[in-house]
Amino acid sequence: MAENFLLHYNEGIWLEKIPAPLNTLQLFITNKCNLRCQGCFYRHKLGQTEMSLEQYQAYLEKYLPQIQKVILLGGEPTLHPQLPQIIALNQERGIKTTIYSNGFNLRPLEKINLDLVKIRVGVYGAQQSEKPLAKVTPTELPLTIVYMLRQDNISELAATAELAEKEYNCQDFYISSIRDIAATDNYWLDTAETIPVSNYAKIIQNFVDNYQGQIKRLHLATRGVIITKNNDFTSVNRCRFGNIFPDQEKIICPLDISKKLTTNELSFDERACTKHYKCILQKIILEKITYANTK
Repeated sequence: MAENFLLHYNEGIWLEKIPAPLNTLQLFITNKCNLRCQGCFYRHKLGQTEMSLEQYQAYLEKYLPQIQKVILLGGEPTLHPQLPQIIALNQERGIKTTIYSNGFNLRPLEKINLDLVKIRVGVYGAQQSEKPLAKVTPTELPLTIVYMLRQDNISELAATAELAEKEYNCQDFYISSIRDIAATDNYWLDTAETIPVSNYAKIIQNFVDNYQGQIKRLHLATRGVIITKNNDFTSVNRCRFGNIFPDQEKIICPLDISKKLTTNELSFDERACTKHYKCILQKIILEKITYANTK
């Protein structure tokens, strides 16, 4: 396990916002995907299976008393033919929804009510790779661009942030990194494609030091090593996630994929992180003071 890395930022520019931990039900509503990305943690499950609307509603009703948020994943969730109805079920119950997409099929989302909905688009580069931002469907939808760092795309990080701001009106830019747990069975082990977490932390620091764009908020995945002077991220050490796949398999922490660890029943905010003293899925949010002061 790598040592902690203290992130520094200009307090005259950025205000750190401490995100409230939310119990989150992550539903993989389809195994269908229009891409086959290198390093995708879900590639071993890709296929044709989908979660029916009836199954989805049953899961939502069952766990509704325990959760505050739903994340829709796949596969590619925009390929699910009943996505509008799924979103409507969440809205009727006042549940926040995040759709995690590759951005190559955003048209269906332009036709539906997106109250309480956020759209995250994961990319691997600005112009290059199998999932570059430049090939994301042009849209007026408010997008959070999620940049997944790996060995071959470090040099495109700044260019992607610039493109996100200028061409996609991006107000939230999220930086994380791939960890090929499907291949290594261990979060901390690297492959030829992954960046060691200590190097990842240095890349994040360099980006924060040099970023001069106008994106309102930077979301920075801690990856289990980055801390700030305001937060060492040890206060949240119980898993707040629950995951269900189209084949009805359930896991608690997303990292259980690497451990081949399934469960018969989901629980939230109960299971302690057994190998790590803090949740490695947490993030840092830096908000431009210009925008924070106008709220």
